[in-house]
Amino acid sequence: MKRTPWPRRGQPAPGTAPARVKPVAKPLERPVRYAQPANEPLFAAPKSVAHRNRRLLDLACGMPCLLRIEGVCNGRTDTTVACHSNLSIHGKAGARKADDCWSCWGCSACHWWLDRGPADALVKEAAFLAAHLLQVIEWRRVSTDTTRTLQDRRAVEWAMSALNGSQAAWVKR
Repeated sequence: MKRTPWPRRGQPAPGTAPARVKPVAKPLERPVRYAQPANEPLFAAPKSVAHRNRRLLDLACGMPCLLRIEGVCNGRTDTTVACHSNLSIHGKAGARKADDCWSCWGCSACHWWLDRGPADALVKEAAFLAAHLLQVIEWRRVSTDTTRTLQDRRAVEWAMSALNGSQAAWVKR
C-alpha cells in the first residue's frame, strides 16, 4: 500500500498571499466599576509609626534565652537576639515589625521557631507572652542596676513606659 499526502483543498497556490482572516474573539472590555461599599473607607488608613530603640535591642547580646522552647532552645548566649512579637495587637502588620517594646530575648533556634516553626499560632502566642513577662522582669532589674550605663537604663525605661501606655514614651530623646 502506497502512502500519499492528503490533498490540499482551499489552500492558496504557491507564491500567492493568503486571504486575511477575521479575528474570532471579541476585543476585551473593561469591567463595570461598582460603587464603593458603605463599610469600606474611601482612602487607605494611615500606617502607624514604628517605634524603634536600637539600644534596647542591643541589650539582648550575651543574655540568656527567655523563650526556652522545649526541644528547640540551644541555650547559647552568643546567639541571643531580640525577638519581636508576631501579634497584630502589638503593631505587627504585613512587612512591619511590632514595636521594640514588644520584644523578648531569644536564642537563634527559638527565634526561628517563633517566626517560621511548625507550631500552632496559639502555642507560639502563649510562648511569646510568657517570655515577654520574663522580659519585663529583666528590664526592671536592668533599670535599677547602677552598674549599667545610663543609656541602657533609659532604653529600658522607654520600653516600660511604652508598655504602660505613656504617650511621652514615643517622644524621641
